[in-house]
Amino acid sequence: KAFLERGAGDRHQFRFIVSPEDGREYEDLKPLTRRLMARMEEDLGTRLDWVAVDHFDTGHPHSHILLRGVDDTGRDLVIAREYLANGMRARAAELVQLDLGPRTDLEIAAMRTREMEAERFTSLDRQLLRTAADQVVQMPLAHGVEEQSLLAGRLAKLERLGLAREERPGRWSIAADLESRLREISVRGDIIKTMHRALTESGRALATPELAIFARGPMTPALVGRVVARGLADEIADRHYLIVEATDGRTHYVDVGQGDAVPPLPGDAIVRIVPRGAEVRAVDRTVAAVAAAHGGRYSVDLHLAHDRSATQAFAETHVRWLEAIRRETDAVTRNPDGSWVVAPDHLDRVAAFERRRTAARPVDVQVLSALPLEAQRGFDGATEA
Repeated sequence: KAFLERGAGDRHQFRFIVSPEDGREYEDLKPLTRRLMARMEEDLGTRLDWVAVDHFDTGHPHSHILLRGVDDTGRDLVIAREYLANGMRARAAELVQLDLGPRTDLEIAAMRTREMEAERFTSLDRQLLRTAADQVVQMPLAHGVEEQSLLAGRLAKLERLGLAREERPGRWSIAADLESRLREISVRGDIIKTMHRALTESGRALATPELAIFARGPMTPALVGRVVARGLADEIADRHYLIVEATDGRTHYVDVGQGDAVPPLPGDAIVRIVPRGAEVRAVDRTVAAVAAAHGGRYSVDLHLAHDRSATQAFAETHVRWLEAIRRETDAVTRNPDGSWVVAPDHLDRVAAFERRRTAARPVDVQVLSALPLEAQRGFDGATEA
Protein backbone atom coordinates (compact mmCIF):
# COMPACT_ATOMS: atom_id res chain seq x y z
CA LYS A 1 0.00 0.00 0.00
CA ALA A 2 2.80 2.42 0.86
CA PHE A 3 4.52 1.63 -2.46
CA LEU A 4 1.33 2.35 -4.41
CA GLU A 5 0.81 5.60 -2.54
CA ARG A 6 4.37 6.72 -3.32
CA GLY A 7 3.88 5.92 -7.00
CA ALA A 8 0.39 7.39 -7.38
CA GLY A 9 1.66 10.30 -9.47
CA ASP A 10 4.26 8.41 -11.52
CA ARG A 11 3.97 8.68 -15.29
CA HIS A 12 4.79 5.00 -15.78
CA GLN A 13 5.79 1.82 -13.96
CA PHE A 14 7.97 -1.17 -14.91
CA ARG A 15 6.79 -4.73 -14.30
CA PHE A 16 8.84 -7.83 -14.97
CA ILE A 17 9.27 -11.44 -13.87
CA VAL A 18 12.54 -13.06 -12.80
CA SER A 19 12.24 -16.79 -13.47
CA PRO A 20 15.52 -18.72 -13.16
CA GLU A 21 15.46 -21.95 -15.14
CA ASP A 22 16.92 -23.69 -12.09
CA GLY A 23 14.70 -21.78 -9.65
CA ARG A 24 13.84 -24.98 -7.81
CA GLU A 25 17.44 -25.06 -6.57
CA TYR A 26 16.73 -21.94 -4.49
CA GLU A 27 15.06 -22.31 -1.11
CA ASP A 28 14.30 -18.58 -1.15
CA LEU A 29 14.35 -16.19 -4.14
CA LYS A 30 14.51 -13.00 -2.06
CA PRO A 31 18.33 -12.77 -1.85
CA LEU A 32 18.64 -13.29 -5.62
CA THR A 33 16.03 -10.60 -6.35
CA ARG A 34 17.64 -8.09 -3.96
CA ARG A 35 21.08 -8.64 -5.48
CA LEU A 36 19.68 -8.26 -8.99
CA MET A 37 18.03 -4.96 -8.11
CA ALA A 38 21.29 -3.77 -6.50
CA ARG A 39 23.14 -4.56 -9.75
CA MET A 40 20.49 -2.68 -11.69
CA GLU A 41 20.98 0.34 -9.44
CA GLU A 42 24.69 0.29 -10.26
CA ASP A 43 23.98 -0.04 -13.99
CA LEU A 44 21.37 2.73 -14.07
CA GLY A 45 23.21 5.04 -11.68
CA THR A 46 20.25 5.62 -9.36
CA ARG A 47 18.50 4.19 -6.36
CA LEU A 48 15.38 2.24 -7.35
CA ASP A 49 12.04 2.06 -5.55
CA TRP A 50 10.55 -1.41 -6.01
CA VAL A 51 8.56 -4.22 -4.44
CA ALA A 52 8.45 -7.91 -5.29
CA VAL A 53 6.52 -11.08 -4.51
CA ASP A 54 7.69 -14.68 -4.95
CA HIS A 55 5.49 -17.36 -6.50
CA PHE A 56 6.07 -21.06 -5.91
CA ASP A 57 2.66 -22.17 -7.25
CA THR A 58 4.04 -23.53 -10.54
CA GLY A 59 6.85 -25.86 -11.52
CA HIS A 60 9.05 -22.80 -12.07
CA PRO A 61 9.48 -20.57 -8.98
CA HIS A 62 9.64 -16.91 -9.99
CA SER A 63 9.53 -13.37 -8.62
CA HIS A 64 7.24 -10.56 -9.80
CA ILE A 65 8.89 -7.15 -9.52
CA LEU A 66 7.17 -3.76 -9.69
CA LEU A 67 9.54 -0.83 -10.21
CA ARG A 68 8.51 2.80 -9.90
CA GLY A 69 9.10 4.91 -12.99
CA VAL A 70 11.14 7.60 -11.18
CA ASP A 71 14.81 7.88 -10.24
CA ASP A 72 16.17 9.01 -6.88
CA THR A 73 15.84 12.68 -7.91
CA GLY A 74 12.13 12.33 -8.69
CA ARG A 75 12.55 12.55 -12.46
CA ASP A 76 11.12 9.99 -14.90
CA LEU A 77 13.18 6.80 -14.91
CA VAL A 78 14.26 5.95 -18.46
CA ILE A 79 15.68 2.49 -19.17
CA ALA A 80 17.21 1.72 -22.55
CA ARG A 81 15.34 -0.81 -24.66
CA GLU A 82 18.45 -2.99 -25.01
CA TYR A 83 18.90 -3.12 -21.24
CA LEU A 84 15.25 -4.12 -20.77
CA ALA A 85 15.49 -6.79 -23.47
CA ASN A 86 18.90 -8.27 -22.69
CA GLY A 87 20.80 -6.43 -19.96
CA MET A 88 18.57 -7.45 -17.07
CA ARG A 89 18.55 -11.06 -18.28
CA ALA A 90 22.36 -11.09 -18.47
CA ARG A 91 22.68 -9.67 -14.94
CA ALA A 92 20.30 -12.28 -13.55
CA ALA A 93 22.15 -15.07 -15.38
CA GLU A 94 25.47 -13.90 -13.89
CA LEU A 95 24.04 -14.08 -10.39
CA VAL A 96 22.52 -17.53 -10.90
CA GLN A 97 25.80 -18.84 -12.27
CA LEU A 98 27.64 -17.44 -9.23
CA ASP A 99 25.15 -19.18 -6.93
CA LEU A 100 24.76 -22.52 -8.69
CA GLY A 101 27.91 -22.71 -10.78
CA PRO A 102 28.17 -23.27 -14.55
CA ARG A 103 26.23 -26.12 -16.09
CA THR A 104 28.14 -29.35 -16.49
CA ASP A 105 28.31 -31.20 -19.79
CA LEU A 106 26.03 -33.87 -18.30
CA GLU A 107 23.39 -31.25 -17.37
CA ILE A 108 23.50 -29.75 -20.86
CA ALA A 109 23.21 -33.20 -22.46
CA ALA A 110 20.26 -34.10 -20.20
CA MET A 111 18.50 -30.86 -21.14
CA ARG A 112 18.98 -31.56 -24.86
CA THR A 113 17.67 -35.11 -24.43
CA ARG A 114 14.53 -33.78 -22.69
CA GLU A 115 14.02 -31.37 -25.58
CA MET A 116 13.88 -34.29 -28.01
CA GLU A 117 10.47 -35.39 -26.63
CA ALA A 118 9.19 -31.98 -25.48
CA GLU A 119 5.82 -30.81 -26.79
CA ARG A 120 6.94 -27.21 -27.21
CA PHE A 121 9.25 -25.18 -29.44
CA THR A 122 12.86 -26.09 -28.57
CA SER A 123 16.41 -25.29 -29.60
CA LEU A 124 16.38 -28.50 -31.67
CA ASP A 125 13.43 -27.15 -33.66
CA ARG A 126 15.24 -23.86 -34.15
CA GLN A 127 18.26 -25.78 -35.48
CA LEU A 128 16.05 -27.74 -37.88
CA LEU A 129 14.42 -24.56 -39.19
CA ARG A 130 17.81 -22.88 -39.73
CA THR A 131 19.03 -25.73 -41.90
CA ALA A 132 15.76 -26.45 -43.75
CA ALA A 133 15.43 -25.47 -47.42
CA ASP A 134 11.82 -24.97 -48.56
CA GLN A 135 10.63 -26.78 -45.43
CA VAL A 136 12.78 -29.82 -46.29
CA VAL A 137 15.44 -31.23 -43.95
CA GLN A 138 18.10 -33.54 -45.33
CA MET A 139 19.76 -35.77 -42.76
CA PRO A 140 22.41 -36.00 -41.46
CA LEU A 141 22.67 -32.36 -40.37
CA ALA A 142 25.37 -32.61 -37.72
CA HIS A 143 28.88 -34.03 -37.65
CA GLY A 144 28.62 -35.56 -34.18
CA VAL A 145 26.80 -38.86 -33.76
CA GLU A 146 25.10 -37.63 -30.57
CA GLU A 147 23.81 -34.47 -32.24
CA GLN A 148 22.52 -36.45 -35.23
CA SER A 149 20.73 -38.80 -32.85
CA LEU A 150 19.03 -35.89 -31.08
CA LEU A 151 17.85 -34.31 -34.35
CA ALA A 152 16.63 -37.64 -35.74
CA GLY A 153 14.75 -38.29 -32.50
CA ARG A 154 13.22 -34.83 -32.65
CA LEU A 155 12.04 -35.38 -36.23
CA ALA A 156 10.42 -38.66 -35.15
CA LYS A 157 8.62 -36.80 -32.34
CA LEU A 158 7.46 -34.11 -34.75
CA GLU A 159 6.15 -36.85 -37.05
CA ARG A 160 4.05 -38.26 -34.20
CA LEU A 161 2.67 -34.76 -33.62
CA GLY A 162 1.74 -34.47 -37.30
CA LEU A 163 4.32 -31.72 -37.90
CA ALA A 164 6.89 -33.63 -39.99
CA ARG A 165 6.94 -36.45 -42.53
CA GLU A 166 9.77 -38.64 -43.82
CA GLU A 167 9.41 -38.54 -47.62
CA ARG A 168 12.25 -41.01 -48.11
CA PRO A 169 15.12 -42.19 -45.91
CA GLY A 170 16.96 -39.13 -44.61
CA ARG A 171 14.67 -36.58 -46.28
CA TRP A 172 12.04 -34.93 -44.07
CA SER A 173 9.42 -32.29 -44.81
CA ILE A 174 8.40 -30.14 -41.85
CA ALA A 175 5.31 -28.00 -41.35
CA ALA A 176 5.57 -24.41 -42.59
CA ASP A 177 3.98 -23.18 -39.35
CA LEU A 178 6.07 -25.47 -37.12
CA GLU A 179 6.96 -22.83 -34.53
CA SER A 180 3.46 -21.41 -34.09
CA ARG A 181 1.86 -24.86 -33.86
CA LEU A 182 4.38 -26.08 -31.29
CA ARG A 183 3.74 -22.98 -29.23
CA GLU A 184 -0.01 -23.66 -29.42
CA ILE A 185 0.58 -27.24 -28.25
CA SER A 186 2.68 -25.94 -25.36
CA VAL A 187 -0.02 -23.49 -24.30
CA ARG A 188 -2.66 -26.22 -24.49
CA GLY A 189 -0.51 -28.48 -22.32
CA ASP A 190 -0.11 -25.73 -19.73
CA ILE A 191 -3.87 -25.17 -19.74
CA ILE A 192 -4.61 -28.86 -19.15
CA LYS A 193 -2.14 -28.91 -16.23
CA THR A 194 -3.79 -25.79 -14.80
CA MET A 195 -7.21 -27.42 -15.04
CA HIS A 196 -6.05 -30.63 -13.38
CA ARG A 197 -4.50 -28.66 -10.53
CA ALA A 198 -7.63 -26.53 -10.01
CA LEU A 199 -9.92 -29.57 -10.07
CA THR A 200 -7.69 -31.47 -7.66
CA GLU A 201 -7.64 -28.55 -5.22
CA SER A 202 -11.43 -28.27 -5.42
CA GLY A 203 -11.91 -32.02 -4.87
CA ARG A 204 -13.63 -32.49 -8.25
CA ALA A 205 -10.85 -34.21 -10.22
CA LEU A 206 -12.43 -37.67 -10.25
CA ALA A 207 -15.87 -36.35 -11.17
CA THR A 208 -14.73 -34.62 -14.38
CA PRO A 209 -15.48 -36.74 -17.46
CA GLU A 210 -13.94 -34.43 -20.07
CA LEU A 211 -11.81 -31.29 -20.21
CA ALA A 212 -12.28 -28.69 -22.93
CA ILE A 213 -10.89 -25.31 -23.93
CA PHE A 214 -13.63 -22.83 -24.76
CA ALA A 215 -12.89 -21.84 -28.35
CA ARG A 216 -14.62 -18.60 -29.25
CA GLY A 217 -16.10 -18.42 -32.74
CA PRO A 218 -19.03 -16.87 -34.64
CA MET A 219 -21.18 -20.00 -34.11
CA THR A 220 -20.02 -20.84 -30.56
CA PRO A 221 -23.03 -21.22 -28.26
CA ALA A 222 -23.19 -19.65 -24.81
CA LEU A 223 -21.73 -21.66 -21.95
CA VAL A 224 -23.66 -22.08 -18.67
CA GLY A 225 -22.11 -23.64 -15.60
CA ARG A 226 -20.53 -23.41 -12.19
CA VAL A 227 -17.25 -21.57 -11.59
CA VAL A 228 -14.63 -23.97 -10.22
CA ALA A 229 -11.66 -21.58 -10.19
CA ARG A 230 -10.33 -18.26 -11.44
CA GLY A 231 -6.70 -17.45 -12.06
CA LEU A 232 -4.08 -15.54 -14.04
CA ALA A 233 -3.27 -16.85 -17.50
CA ASP A 234 -0.74 -14.09 -18.25
CA GLU A 235 0.59 -12.29 -15.21
CA ILE A 236 2.31 -9.50 -17.13
CA ALA A 237 -0.69 -8.68 -19.33
CA ASP A 238 -3.16 -9.31 -16.46
CA ARG A 239 -5.20 -11.83 -18.45
CA HIS A 240 -7.50 -14.06 -16.42
CA TYR A 241 -9.18 -17.41 -16.94
CA LEU A 242 -12.19 -19.21 -15.50
CA ILE A 243 -12.62 -22.96 -15.11
CA VAL A 244 -16.31 -23.76 -15.46
CA GLU A 245 -18.23 -27.01 -14.92
CA ALA A 246 -20.79 -26.62 -17.69
CA THR A 247 -24.22 -28.06 -18.34
CA ASP A 248 -22.84 -29.97 -21.36
CA GLY A 249 -21.10 -32.35 -18.96
CA ARG A 250 -17.62 -30.98 -19.64
CA THR A 251 -15.30 -28.73 -17.68
CA HIS A 252 -14.13 -25.75 -19.73
CA TYR A 253 -11.13 -23.44 -19.55
CA VAL A 254 -12.29 -19.95 -20.58
CA ASP A 255 -9.98 -17.05 -21.40
CA VAL A 256 -11.93 -14.03 -20.08
CA GLY A 257 -9.37 -11.40 -21.04
CA GLN A 258 -8.01 -8.61 -18.87
CA GLY A 259 -8.77 -8.78 -15.18
CA ASP A 260 -10.90 -5.66 -14.99
CA ALA A 261 -13.20 -7.02 -17.73
CA VAL A 262 -14.78 -9.48 -15.26
CA PRO A 263 -15.59 -8.42 -11.68
CA PRO A 264 -14.77 -10.71 -8.75
CA LEU A 265 -17.01 -13.78 -8.70
CA PRO A 266 -18.16 -15.66 -5.59
CA GLY A 267 -17.07 -19.26 -5.29
CA ASP A 268 -19.32 -21.76 -7.09
CA ALA A 269 -21.24 -18.94 -8.80
CA ILE A 270 -23.49 -19.96 -11.69
CA VAL A 271 -22.51 -18.01 -14.80
CA ARG A 272 -23.42 -17.67 -18.45
CA ILE A 273 -20.51 -17.00 -20.80
CA VAL A 274 -21.23 -15.47 -24.19
CA PRO A 275 -18.47 -15.06 -26.82
CA ARG A 276 -18.04 -11.54 -28.17
CA GLY A 277 -17.76 -10.98 -31.89
CA ALA A 278 -15.24 -8.77 -33.68
CA GLU A 279 -17.32 -8.14 -36.77
CA VAL A 280 -18.01 -4.74 -38.25
CA ARG A 281 -21.43 -3.57 -37.04
CA ALA A 282 -24.36 -2.31 -39.05
CA VAL A 283 -23.92 1.10 -37.40
CA ASP A 284 -20.40 1.32 -38.86
CA ARG A 285 -21.64 0.47 -42.35
CA THR A 286 -24.29 3.19 -42.07
CA VAL A 287 -21.73 5.77 -40.95
CA ALA A 288 -19.43 4.79 -43.83
CA ALA A 289 -22.28 5.04 -46.35
CA VAL A 290 -23.38 8.50 -45.11
CA ALA A 291 -19.77 9.76 -45.09
CA ALA A 292 -19.07 8.39 -48.59
CA ALA A 293 -22.05 10.34 -49.90
CA HIS A 294 -21.08 13.60 -48.16
CA GLY A 295 -17.37 14.09 -48.72
CA GLY A 296 -16.11 12.03 -45.79
CA ARG A 297 -18.30 13.75 -43.19
CA TYR A 298 -20.98 12.37 -40.88
CA SER A 299 -23.50 14.14 -38.66
CA VAL A 300 -27.04 13.60 -37.43
CA ASP A 301 -28.39 16.08 -39.99
CA LEU A 302 -26.49 14.40 -42.84
CA HIS A 303 -27.75 11.02 -41.68
CA LEU A 304 -31.38 12.19 -41.64
CA ALA A 305 -31.00 13.74 -45.08
CA HIS A 306 -29.37 10.56 -46.40
CA ASP A 307 -32.03 8.23 -44.95
CA ARG A 308 -35.49 9.79 -44.71
CA SER A 309 -36.80 6.82 -42.70
CA ALA A 310 -34.25 7.32 -39.91
CA THR A 311 -35.27 9.03 -36.67
CA GLN A 312 -33.33 11.58 -34.62
CA ALA A 313 -32.93 9.09 -31.77
CA PHE A 314 -31.65 6.40 -34.14
CA ALA A 315 -29.06 8.74 -35.67
CA GLU A 316 -27.88 9.82 -32.22
CA THR A 317 -27.00 6.22 -31.36
CA HIS A 318 -24.48 6.39 -34.20
CA VAL A 319 -22.93 9.52 -32.69
CA ARG A 320 -22.56 7.82 -29.32
CA TRP A 321 -20.80 4.88 -30.98
CA LEU A 322 -18.46 7.22 -32.85
CA GLU A 323 -17.63 8.93 -29.57
CA ALA A 324 -16.81 5.56 -28.00
CA ILE A 325 -14.46 4.80 -30.90
CA ARG A 326 -12.84 8.25 -30.68
CA ARG A 327 -12.04 7.81 -26.97
CA GLU A 328 -10.04 4.65 -27.66
CA THR A 329 -8.56 5.20 -31.13
CA ASP A 330 -7.85 7.77 -33.83
CA ALA A 331 -10.13 6.06 -36.37
CA VAL A 332 -12.50 9.07 -36.42
CA THR A 333 -12.21 12.79 -35.65
CA ARG A 334 -14.89 15.08 -34.24
CA ASN A 335 -15.16 18.64 -35.63
CA PRO A 336 -15.99 21.65 -33.42
CA ASP A 337 -19.43 21.88 -35.06
CA GLY A 338 -20.28 18.32 -33.94
CA SER A 339 -19.81 16.65 -37.32
CA TRP A 340 -17.33 13.82 -37.82
CA VAL A 341 -14.47 13.23 -40.25
CA VAL A 342 -14.70 9.65 -41.47
CA ALA A 343 -11.81 8.16 -43.48
CA PRO A 344 -12.42 6.25 -46.73
CA ASP A 345 -11.07 3.08 -45.03
CA HIS A 346 -13.39 3.55 -42.05
CA LEU A 347 -14.61 -0.05 -42.05
CA ASP A 348 -11.04 -1.39 -42.01
CA ARG A 349 -10.17 0.92 -39.10
CA VAL A 350 -13.25 -0.12 -37.15
CA ALA A 351 -12.52 -3.80 -37.81
CA ALA A 352 -9.05 -3.34 -36.29
CA PHE A 353 -10.62 -1.49 -33.34
CA GLU A 354 -13.09 -4.34 -32.76
CA ARG A 355 -10.31 -6.93 -32.88
CA ARG A 356 -8.38 -5.06 -30.18
CA ARG A 357 -11.47 -4.78 -27.99
CA THR A 358 -12.29 -8.44 -28.42
CA ALA A 359 -8.72 -9.48 -27.63
CA ALA A 360 -8.92 -7.57 -24.34
CA ARG A 361 -12.40 -8.90 -23.55
CA PRO A 362 -13.20 -12.02 -25.61
CA VAL A 363 -16.34 -13.01 -23.67
CA ASP A 364 -19.14 -11.52 -21.60
CA VAL A 365 -19.59 -13.18 -18.20
CA GLN A 366 -23.09 -12.90 -16.76
CA VAL A 367 -23.68 -14.01 -13.16
CA LEU A 368 -26.91 -15.99 -13.12
CA SER A 369 -26.68 -16.74 -9.43
CA ALA A 370 -24.19 -15.93 -6.70
CA LEU A 371 -25.58 -18.87 -4.72
CA PRO A 372 -24.02 -22.29 -5.35
CA LEU A 373 -26.35 -25.06 -6.49
CA GLU A 374 -26.33 -26.76 -3.07
CA ALA A 375 -27.51 -23.55 -1.39
CA GLN A 376 -30.20 -22.99 -4.02
CA ARG A 377 -31.77 -26.37 -3.37
CA GLY A 378 -33.14 -25.33 0.03
CA PHE A 379 -33.36 -21.58 -0.60
CA ASP A 380 -36.66 -19.90 0.38
CA GLY A 381 -37.34 -17.97 -2.79
CA ALA A 382 -36.84 -17.96 -6.52
CA THR A 383 -33.48 -19.16 -7.86
CA GLU A 384 -31.78 -19.10 -11.26
CA ALA A 385 -31.02 -22.83 -11.42
